[in-house]
Amino acid sequence: MRRVLPMLVALVFACACEPEPIVLPAPRILSITPQTQTAIEAKTVTVKLDQEPRFLVNYGERTVEQLDWPTLRIGPQAVPLTTYLGHGQYQGTVAEGLEAGIYDIQVTLPDGRETSLAGAYEVKPALNYWFESVDNQVQGVPFLVTIRATGTNAAQYEGFVTVSVLKNELDGSNPTILTTTCGPFVNTTCRARLTIDTPGSLFLVRAADDNPNNSPAHSNAFRVDAKN
Repeated sequence: MRRVLPMLVALVFACACEPEPIVLPAPRILSITPQTQTAIEAKTVTVKLDQEPRFLVNYGERTVEQLDWPTLRIGPQAVPLTTYLGHGQYQGTVAEGLEAGIYDIQVTLPDGRETSLAGAYEVKPALNYWFESVDNQVQGVPFLVTIRATGTNAAQYEGFVTVSVLKNELDGSNPTILTTTCGPFVNTTCRARLTIDTPGSLFLVRAADDNPNNSPAHSNAFRVDAKN
């Protein structure tokens, strides 16, 4: 019994002295900038965390290596963070192709700790327009122009565009001589009937909507001959 007692005391003492594992706090996302992009563009973003990464400093070779690279996820898309700007700020590029909507963002550290921020990033719908080729026309004779929409939501787009006819003058100005509305788009296509009553050597047709995220489009230049 005398031999057993010292062994038990030693075992209890050893157990009591074992250090408890250090539980590191989860990171916090302080901000992401910018907070929006359109569905048809790529966007460089900066995410700021409340924690700094670890670095390995080699004084002999005078080098510094960053050890921790977090992973950013916006909705279903993983965003590589490839640049560290200091003060907890990481930079990466969100690729185009995300569907329009509001997304949560998530950051995961290499050791598995993670954090998220709900509804922090918005992808706005965006469209591009383009014209099918416009032939030379005759003064006073109606003709059709075909406008097509492209973009991630183009197939569902049923909006309208303002169609303007611009005449190029010798002084470099491009006065608008005709304005009409084309729409709704059906299967990415809209056709507008135009009649130009003024002959000239250089005309353009422009299509634009009220959404600042969508770029206007211009047709090729064409001539309008005087009617015989």
